[in-house]
Amino acid sequence: MSRGTARMRIAIVDDEPLMANLVSDMLSSANVDTELFYLAADFLKSREIFSFDTLILDLSLPDIDGFELMDRIAPMGLACSLVLMTGHAQAALQASSLYAKGIGLDVRAAICKPFSRDELLMAIGIPA
Repeated sequence: MSRGTARMRIAIVDDEPLMANLVSDMLSSANVDTELFYLAADFLKSREIFSFDTLILDLSLPDIDGFELMDRIAPMGLACSLVLMTGHAQAALQASSLYAKGIGLDVRAAICKPFSRDELLMAIGIPA
């Protein structure tokens, strides 16, 4: 975990409340603090945007898609790493990961929905 003894803080941006809450519950059981955002715009407006260790980003969002959100956060200098997720094809994950790295973002992992708790923890770098 980062920040010495502080708990890891993770932002989850996913427009599906069931999925966002499931991811949050999986991480809470691993002693991780989470904050949910159902719209990309809400994440961008958050006063705590610079305090997250990791951003778990669904690529398919109704207001701003994952690519556009990555374009917006890249010049902001966020210190968080990204975990990209989608329920679509693996090719979409690969393309988004390459794109994010190409614009200077730190991509930790890219995972397809559905995934297990252990897969999620591994993607974030927490021992299961």
